[in-house]
Amino acid sequence: MKFQQVHIGKITLGEGQPVIVQSMTNTNTADVEATVAQCKRMIAAGAEMVRITVPSMKEVESLRQIKEQLRAEGIETPLIADVHFNPKVAEAAAAIVEKVRVNPGNYVDKRNFKTLDLSEEEYQASLDAMEAKAKPLFETCKAHGTALRIGINHGSLADRIVSRYGNTPHAMAMSAIEWLDICEKNDFRNMVFSMKASNVNTMMAATLDLHKMLSERDTLYPIHLGVTEAGNGLEGRVKSAAGIGALLKMGIGNTIRVSLTEKPENETPFAHKLIEAIGRIKEDDYTIEKQTLVYSSDEKDPDLWIAAAAAISGYLNYHQKIADILLKNPNFSTEENTNLADTILQACRLKMSKTEFISCPSCGRTQYDIESVLAQVKERFAHYPGLKLAVMGCIVNGPGEMADADYGIVGATNGLAAVYKGKERVSEIIPIAEALEQLEKLVYSRKI
Repeated sequence: MKFQQVHIGKITLGEGQPVIVQSMTNTNTADVEATVAQCKRMIAAGAEMVRITVPSMKEVESLRQIKEQLRAEGIETPLIADVHFNPKVAEAAAAIVEKVRVNPGNYVDKRNFKTLDLSEEEYQASLDAMEAKAKPLFETCKAHGTALRIGINHGSLADRIVSRYGNTPHAMAMSAIEWLDICEKNDFRNMVFSMKASNVNTMMAATLDLHKMLSERDTLYPIHLGVTEAGNGLEGRVKSAAGIGALLKMGIGNTIRVSLTEKPENETPFAHKLIEAIGRIKEDDYTIEKQTLVYSSDEKDPDLWIAAAAAISGYLNYHQKIADILLKNPNFSTEENTNLADTILQACRLKMSKTEFISCPSCGRTQYDIESVLAQVKERFAHYPGLKLAVMGCIVNGPGEMADADYGIVGATNGLAAVYKGKERVSEIIPIAEALEQLEKLVYSRKI
């Protein structure tokens, strides 16, 4: 088996290398001073790579200035440009930063939720068009030593892929393999892959499918792990740990991001705790009795306890299928242990006892106070067990990732949003306060 080593600035990803923790800014990238300040806070909190959204060519020059200011202060942390839709933006960013993330689902193709009946010739023509768009990016990356992340999002799979493979984890893996074929055909191998979904089980299944296919090809590329739109607070940390932690325990994953609808500097401390927790789990701490996981620990650190309990639950559920969880830790109350167990069961989709909130961590594309709005949504709707509500920052992955939700809002611009029922938009673009009122009417009418 060949293990591909990928170089991102002074960092090397691959077999035998440490797991690298990263996070993403949520400032307006055009505001150079604010973004530089946030990068510095994130790095101080433990971010070993920093991703910055680059929505258009206008932000490319801002990206250059951000890097120059950080380097002038002696900060060598690799920067990642996050690019959607525009190949020219990706090419320009690749000449500046150490890594560029592109999403095959919207780099050339689109997700319009339409079923396409493509012949083999038409399907191949679509792949050829994608390769033609990607070739200049490969050449720029090779010229500048820039790495690529091929970032597959469940919510933005192209109609072409979904029509052929279904809206499935396998479709996500196949989207990555299509790009792998194009990259290798063009002699480009400095790349990382990720399979992101808001559903822990979907994210795990897609990652494991991709890992299997890479193994069968006899070359393992580095894999980035993350549960997208995980939310905030306990729920966000549990979702992330159940998916990321389970895969790390299986020996899969080279770099991770814990995505929280909180300040970006809150993400990395828990990510580091998650990596630490994986190494501290002992087999004699847990048993499975009649499909009930019994996990005992005397861990005093709340984050390590949350991370370990969620990670081992996700891991064992994949291998043995559990139905319930009993957590025993004398350093936390019975109520706290029970609440953690219920939150893990919900994250693994084993027992839906609470409202499930799907919310993105936000980035420079988000133009409203998503943390505040999520808090309002939680306050209004926390008492509907089994209901799935989404609070999304923008249209890039919003409508797709929230398609699994019952209802939600997707940010537009300048404090405006649209209300969705599943994947269908059911409102005009309206002020946030009005969107919340419409959301409440939809939820109330559903529950009558």
